[in-house]
Amino acid sequence: MVGPTERVEFVCGSRSRQEVLLSLASEPRERQTVVASTSASESSVYDAMNRLSDRGFCYERDDGYWALTGTGRAVADLLDRVGTVESVVDDTRPYFDEHDLGVVPDADRRELHRLAGCEVVESPETDPFRAARRVRTAIAGADHVSILAPVYDDRFADALVESDPDSARLVLEPEILELAPEDDANADETPPFAELVDIRVAELQFAMTVTDSGVFLSLPKLDGTYDPQTELVRESDAAAGWGSTLFERIWERATPVESLVED
Repeated sequence: MVGPTERVEFVCGSRSRQEVLLSLASEPRERQTVVASTSASESSVYDAMNRLSDRGFCYERDDGYWALTGTGRAVADLLDRVGTVESVVDDTRPYFDEHDLGVVPDADRRELHRLAGCEVVESPETDPFRAARRVRTAIAGADHVSILAPVYDDRFADALVESDPDSARLVLEPEILELAPEDDANADETPPFAELVDIRVAELQFAMTVTDSGVFLSLPKLDGTYDPQTELVRESDAAAGWGSTLFERIWERATPVESLVED
């Protein structure tokens, strides 16, 4: 019986086999075209193709072109995804060395490759609000906004008011919505953005803003403390889709704020 990682280990055990598999993943090719598309020697490519064929990763068609089998395609897709995740982590170090990615739900963490090309926006002492300003600008210019807020930030609230988005949803930590004291003169006043935003409440371990154009993610440090000084930013359709899926997952289990008021 083949172990759970034996196929991947077989391909990764040889640079030539990896290159051949990824070369055939783009399109069926003749043997010499495969040789030309890799950095390996001709003999190494021939050996790799024969071994991959023997193990059921690829096959030679009747027209002489080589193509991937279903097994080969699945492993090639996995290797491509692994390579993309490595680039995400490498391009943003030391961010992922110092922050806890484990707070992100498993299903969404497995799709981290969709943040390929992301950048880390830091707030130096000379400009302590640089990261927050980047998020505020995105909120103010978006038609649709979804926000996870473990802490309250007036700047983001003001941005919601300024932008008047077509659709805005906000998930807050329960502590942020503690009822005002009865003797508070402003107890009956609603937040300035209340009529613009659909609000729910949930326990949150990280902050995130999702707009039409991308995602802005703020992970906690390894000791669990909130980090307002950095934002992991990726503005792309793929990143916006990733953020939307993650937000929906938390939104569905969050409690509508109206339910808390009624209680």
